[in-house]
Amino acid sequence: MRSLLKLFIVLLLSLSFALPVSAANTTLENARKQISAQLSIPTENISASPVANLYLVSVPPRLFYVSGDGKYVIDGDMINVAMNTNITQALRGKARLQAIDNLGEDSMIIFSPEKSKVKHTITVFTDIDCGYCRKLHQAIGEYNDLGIRVRYLAYPRAGIGSGSYDKAVSVWCAKDRKAALTLAKSDQPVSSDKCDNPVAAHFKMGNMIGVRGTPALVLETGQLVPGYVPPARLAAILDQQAAK
Repeated sequence: MRSLLKLFIVLLLSLSFALPVSAANTTLENARKQISAQLSIPTENISASPVANLYLVSVPPRLFYVSGDGKYVIDGDMINVAMNTNITQALRGKARLQAIDNLGEDSMIIFSPEKSKVKHTITVFTDIDCGYCRKLHQAIGEYNDLGIRVRYLAYPRAGIGSGSYDKAVSVWCAKDRKAALTLAKSDQPVSSDKCDNPVAAHFKMGNMIGVRGTPALVLETGQLVPGYVPPARLAAILDQQAAK
């Protein structure tokens, strides 16, 4: 009799824990359907947030929050007051990296140390005619010596169709893109044939993730750092972030 009573209690407890989880899943699925119908967003891009009836929508590189009925959108950061933590910031960094990675490294110009010596990888939005972009590139060997792999994306600040845009296209269409980029950043002419190129896509991506000037560095956390950062200082920042 006592063993039957214990079994009944165990079953009752397991049921009491299962019900809230099941209810939460049902609520999430209903919200996903509502939000997807309202905003034409795939349901897999919608997840729960720490706030009831407020859901996180991730369309890399964009993140925003939506009410469960899909009628209200909040475009901003969520702060955990008790923990003094920006919950959205880290998520936005991941979404930013995902969007950049979706471009594919085949569309990037990469300067890297030997594979065994790579400690960190950063992405740099660069303008051929930008003075501090040229300063950064002059030190590309120092970055590589410190184990920093640099992935370049084009961001002609004057916009698509500008002189800087044309220079970026010429670099991309050159047979040796790395050599052509170094030449262009030394104010040397680069001749090449026209070709399909990702320069416009890079520029649009930069605008989407908040690039407003060059150079703009995207670190391994997805943090966007505007401006030139000397090699030793950048290595220290990357090491510190990796340690966390």
